[in-house]
Amino acid sequence: MLENRESLIANHQSKIVNRKSGIVNRPRRLRATPALRAMMRETELNPRDFIYPLFVRHGQGRSAIRSMPGVYQLSVDEAVREAEAAMNAGVSAIILFGIPLEKDPVGLENFAENGIVQQAIRAIKKEIPEMVVVTDVCLCEYTDHGHCGILNTGEHFQMGLPEGYVLNDPTLDVLAKVAVSHAECGADIVAPSGMMDGMVAAIRSALDEAGYENLPILSYAVK
Repeated sequence: MLENRESLIANHQSKIVNRKSGIVNRPRRLRATPALRAMMRETELNPRDFIYPLFVRHGQGRSAIRSMPGVYQLSVDEAVREAEAAMNAGVSAIILFGIPLEKDPVGLENFAENGIVQQAIRAIKKEIPEMVVVTDVCLCEYTDHGHCGILNTGEHFQMGLPEGYVLNDPTLDVLAKVAVSHAECGADIVAPSGMMDGMVAAIRSALDEAGYENLPILSYAVK
């Protein structure tokens, strides 16, 4: 019985080897060994491919963000230390998000010379000049109403639009000021996220006019 079974198996294997399957595309050929897989892989993620977010605030030390365990709001000196640790781990880019001291309808600290993000940019670029510093360009954290733009109310009120409506073009003016302010402090990339119509074009125009035509814009409004 055993000999008969082995004979059947051998006969079956012979038929498999000799049969023409008609398969033209055999990508498994390129996955046969670890060396081949390493050579042919399409995507490989390394620390240098990531951008590390840092949340900077006024004051000293670090404050835990309760809704994000393990993540902290950092003072400028702590942000520098965190950026150095990231660089030592192979992460060569960070993105800065600012927490202002005070909020107002326009978000004035967002483009202030001594705003928290402006301070952080200068400090990080001074200590780690090779670090790529990306900056978030938006208004929501800086406005007292929490929207990503100037509201149609008070001195900004425009007839024909609902009260409280986010005004597009006045918001573009502010975003452009923020981007230029970050560029002046040494940012390598500005990253608008406010979802305003014409946002990238307005920022590009302002940067070019201020002499920063080579500064990249990384829009990540779709999120």
